[in-house]
Amino acid sequence: MMESPIDQGVAGLQHSVMPEVVMILFASIIVVLLVLILAALIRIGSKLGGFERTATPLDSISTEKESSSEVSYDGAFGKFMDERPELLGLKKSEQFAAFRKWRKEQGLNWDGK
Repeated sequence: MMESPIDQGVAGLQHSVMPEVVMILFASIIVVLLVLILAALIRIGSKLGGFERTATPLDSISTEKESSSEVSYDGAFGKFMDERPELLGLKKSEQFAAFRKWRKEQGLNWDGK
């Protein structure tokens, strides 16, 4: 059976239109994805801006730590520091080394026995 010239024209039109439709569909999918990425970036940026507004500057934190000479400790370390106020002038590492030694002397460490 022979196809009519109209059928041949429609088939030829479909072959020539299909790549254009695919390209338009592909381009519109890319545009939609780019818009979604842009919206996500704007949302992340606004959240980061909120964090920046609520965060305190590092300079004020460091001056607060330097200005506060009175430090309170809780628990066993607090008890240890209360008994030995001369250790307040030492570095933290030296304080904790003395604390570990004190815990061992008091029998507070887990020796695995």
